[in-house]
Amino acid sequence: MSEETVSIQSDRAGIASAVLCMVHCLAVPVFYLTKDWFTALPTWWHQLDYVFLLISFWAVYHSAGHTKLRSIKASLWIFWVILSVSIIFEATLHWMAYVASAGLIATHFINIKRLRKYRTYNL
Repeated sequence: MSEETVSIQSDRAGIASAVLCMVHCLAVPVFYLTKDWFTALPTWWHQLDYVFLLISFWAVYHSAGHTKLRSIKASLWIFWVILSVSIIFEATLHWMAYVASAGLIATHFINIKRLRKYRTYNL
């Protein structure tokens, strides 16, 4: 498998993970508004946060490792750290997950576009 293929696949996985994470985060307020679902949410619902975090770590690790641009590497890792902090301190910093997910989605898209346009990647 070529370096470019790995990077594009990890970028796609990162985008999918961030989108699902955002949908997951948006669902909690909807549950609050519709019913008292929060107390009825199963344990696995909160564990999904860590699944998204692990998938996004894999995606960031591979995408950052296969790009030459320091700005993309830095952006990917900064947004991943923000996502991690928002998950760890979910009670007070839940809103940061939206920012981090949007940032990861945008950065992965930029990386895919850059790879396709310039074919610049580490060999």
